[in-house]
Amino acid sequence: MWLFVILSLFAINVDGRHTGELVCRNCGKSITRQSELINVTGVDEGQLQYQYDFDLVGKKTKVHVLTNPEGYKFHVFGAKTAHLHFHGSPQSAATWYPGYKWTICLCQSCSRHMGWYFEPEKPSDTSEKKSFVGLILENVISGDYVDTLTKVPDF
Repeated sequence: MWLFVILSLFAINVDGRHTGELVCRNCGKSITRQSELINVTGVDEGQLQYQYDFDLVGKKTKVHVLTNPEGYKFHVFGAKTAHLHFHGSPQSAATWYPGYKWTICLCQSCSRHMGWYFEPEKPSDTSEKKSFVGLILENVISGDYVDTLTKVPDF
């Protein structure tokens, strides 16, 4: 009985993770949580291939399918914040969200490309534009799902 209780507690909170957490698919580092997910608007319709709603850690999330100038396609969803490392200087060229400049974001642990930080080109106190992170869907995975993949040893 005690073994079951201990294993149940372990499955609820592995490595300090919490319910609704998104982690790096490559290394398992915490990236963001369900409460931070947002549906981003204002995408450049000329660069948008299509969009769809996706159930991500229990929250219906808008995903934009976008292509960069090199022809790479990305499924991008938004978050208010994320635990990432910024790489390079903010750029305004080839932005998917008019009025925003972007900076590449990498996983703090393994340096995998996780997405972009978008910030208003002209920040002001009266601007309704808010900064956000555009995360690449293929590069994150639900911490809840990862926890189900843990194999318990046979005793």
